Amino acid sequence: MKPTILITAPQHYSSRLEASFKRYQDQVSVVHIPMVQSTFATNNKQMQELCTHLHEYDFVVCLSRKAIDAMHYYGHNHDDLTQTQFLAIGKDNDYLQDKLGVTPPFIAEESSPLGIAQALEARGFTKGCRIAALSPAFVDLEEPQTVPVFIKRLKELNIDVQRIDAYVNMASELSERKKAYDLIIDQQISTVVFTSGSEVVAFKEGLEEVYGTDADSVLELIDVACMGPYTAAQARLIGLKVDKIPTKFHSFDDLTAYLIASKP
Repeated sequence: MKPTILITAPQHYSSRLEASFKRYQDQVSVVHIPMVQSTFATNNKQMQELCTHLHEYDFVVCLSRKAIDAMHYYGHNHDDLTQTQFLAIGKDNDYLQDKLGVTPPFIAEESSPLGIAQALEARGFTKGCRIAALSPAFVDLEEPQTVPVFIKRLKELNIDVQRIDAYVNMASELSERKKAYDLIIDQQISTVVFTSGSEVVAFKEGLEEVYGTDADSVLELIDVACMGPYTAAQARLIGLKVDKIPTKFHSFDDLTAYLIASKP
């Protein structure tokens, strides 16, 4: 019987992840139950203000694909887009070019927010550099450490950074998350895969709400895989075990190849 992998990515990422698994469909089955849903408001004053003053920033950093979507929604009528330097994470740089028609001046070697910070420092963009960081606001969900750590690091480099809440992250409906927990409890899942800290937090919070504070013990019989070291760090920070972390985490192809190679 093929092992079954549970992926918890939000809808706008899961299609790419599921597509990456298709090449291995004879070896594994995949179930998708998103832990997080993302949306952006049609009247976001921060984004409107940003688009009016794009010329004041050296870089606009899109910290997710949803941030790129928000930038496209608010900025598609602005000629300034091609005059602004945009940065993104990993394969999101391809999406940045497709969606906004802009080419990033560089792509960080490490596919993470801190990788962008490292690349800025290596290129001398420190004191006096102005950056707008397009990140999510969190509604009824504890914020993971990823963005705060990134902002803190930029400030340590004396970069003038302004955080822009470009969209909203919130947990999926509890009834949907419960489906994932019940599959795990019924031993229908061999591996659960988290691709972001938000998914980890939403999974943990929902699990505790449904089954109690010690409910993360249900994960003892399955493998927990994380997209990279920062997602893994968030999982460990809130008390979840982590069994698998790919050494390469530039793309979903890296992740799926690693999971197939490491499956029992």
